[in-house]
Amino acid sequence: MHHMRSEARAAGAAIGPEAKGIGFPRLYDLLVFMLTRGRDRAYREALLDLAGLAPGFRLLDVGCGTGTQAISAWRRVQPGGSVIGVDVSEKMLATARRKASRAGLDIPFHHADAAELPFEDGRFDAVTFTTVLHMVPEARRGLCLREAARVLPPGGRLLLIDYAGPLSERRHMSAKHGLHGQFDLHRLREPLAAAGFERIEDGPLNWLGLHFLRAVRV
Repeated sequence: MHHMRSEARAAGAAIGPEAKGIGFPRLYDLLVFMLTRGRDRAYREALLDLAGLAPGFRLLDVGCGTGTQAISAWRRVQPGGSVIGVDVSEKMLATARRKASRAGLDIPFHHADAAELPFEDGRFDAVTFTTVLHMVPEARRGLCLREAARVLPPGGRLLLIDYAGPLSERRHMSAKHGLHGQFDLHRLREPLAAAGFERIEDGPLNWLGLHFLRAVRV
C-alpha cells in the first residue's frame, strides 16, 4: 500500500511514460508500519473487505508496491482465484516478487503504467488503486479510470483508496501535506461515471485520513 508515495517523490516517484516509481522499498515498508502504528495488517484486511473479494475472483492490484496487499488478497480469492500486481517501480516489483516467492505464491508482478495496462478487455473481476491516483497527473487520471473499466467486465468492481475532503477537516498529518493535501478523491466521482462506472459509493476509511470510492462497471 502506498501511504508514502508523495514522501518518496525524491526517490523518483512518477506516473507516465518515464515513470520509475518509488526507489526504496525497505524504507517504504517501514514507513507504512510506523504510520499505521504496527496495525498495517488490519488496515489491509479492511481494504480487502471493501473490495468485496471472494473465492474465484480475479484481482488486479494497480500500484502494488512491495506486494503485501497482493499477497493478502491472494488468500482471499482462493480457491480458484488469481491476483496480478502492476507498478511503475522496478525496485518495488523486485521486492514484491521476492515476498511472493518466499510465501510460495504464484502472483505475477508486471512493470506497467496504470494508464496503459497490458491486459485484455474484461480480464479481471476487481481492480484496486490504493493511494496511487494522487501521484498521477490530473490530466491522466481519467485515462487510468478508463483503463480500469476496460479490463473489467460488466458488473466488475473498482475500489479507489486515497485522500479526500476539505483540508481543514483532515486530522492525520499524512493527509495534509504535499500531493496528499492537493488531492481530493471525491472529485473523481464524475470522471468515474464518464469512464463507465455506476453505483458509486464513498466513505471514510478511519485510517490515516484516507477515504474510499467504490463503483461497479456498467
